[in-house]
Amino acid sequence: MLSYHICHQAFMIALNTLYDSHHINRHFYKFHTLYLHTVRNNTSTIQRLTALWALCESGLGGWMHALKIPLTGFFVGGFAVVIIGLLAHYTRNNVRQMLQATLLVILVKAAVSPQSGIPAYVAVGFQGLVGALMYRAIPNYTIASVLFAIIAMLESAFQMLLMMTIVFGKSLWEAVDKFFQNLLSSFHLPADTSYSFWIIAIYGSIYTLWGLVLGIWIARLPKRIEAVGKLQLITDHDVATPTGKKKSPARKLVFLLSTLVFIAVVFAFSGSMSKAMYAVLRTLAVLLLIFGIVAPFMKWAMQRWINSSRSKHGEQLQPILDMMPQMRSYIRPAYQLATAQYKGYRKYTGFLFILIVASLQGNGE
Repeated sequence: MLSYHICHQAFMIALNTLYDSHHINRHFYKFHTLYLHTVRNNTSTIQRLTALWALCESGLGGWMHALKIPLTGFFVGGFAVVIIGLLAHYTRNNVRQMLQATLLVILVKAAVSPQSGIPAYVAVGFQGLVGALMYRAIPNYTIASVLFAIIAMLESAFQMLLMMTIVFGKSLWEAVDKFFQNLLSSFHLPADTSYSFWIIAIYGSIYTLWGLVLGIWIARLPKRIEAVGKLQLITDHDVATPTGKKKSPARKLVFLLSTLVFIAVVFAFSGSMSKAMYAVLRTLAVLLLIFGIVAPFMKWAMQRWINSSRSKHGEQLQPILDMMPQMRSYIRPAYQLATAQYKGYRKYTGFLFILIVASLQGNGE
């Protein structure tokens, strides 16, 4: 009798175990299927955002010039920051995935815009690295977005000021101060202020304010994207990409020479011929060093690294390149739709929002 009860209990335990196992397996299958679907969707979203960032770095400026959108530099630089913020959201602040996206954007930029200078690659790398680290370190998405956007915009602003200081030295800022001092003295106005400091401060404040606005916009963007229904744009794949305004070497040379002449003339008219000669000789020596030795070496080293990275990441790079023509075809219809729906400055933010949504949804692909 005792053995019967023991056998009966063992049978019931085995039966319950099989029943529970069936339910566990069934629920695990559902969870596993849902998980794989989410991973695939998330991977596609990250790829699309990376392709959109690459498009921003290698062709969006030309389109915005062609569409006569003002402050193109502000919008293009800010748009890259917006995409990095979205990458942080969709990768769940995954540093490795964000750095991989940064690398792919640099490789696409090198393939599509080989004329880009080293500072352009440095800017992309800096923004991607700082964005990955800041979003990982700061759990609050809004605070991280605001701080990251401000830092990214300030880097964009001060990169040019740093390059000008390297080329012209402190003579540039001394010449600016002397120019304003002489100008105001002729009108019997106070001239003992460092005007170069105020120029830099105002310049930096404008970019800081722009970064603050961008950061707030980024923080609200994911919920706005999720709330949007299916978007359909009428695209034209045969439209050629506008070239926009390219900064030719001749224009850069004219700018450098004009700045040098300004410095020399200000010092000469102030009676400081020795300073004028020093500024001219120093600037010419720095330009020869940069364009004769430093730039060619860095370009050679950069090209070697790009070729090596391209062969290692070819599989991840090709889908990004394949997506870009389709996304490029969204630009004009996105701007036309934004112009029809929004007025004033909102049509420009609306244009960027529509372009992001269309790129993420695939526009019926």
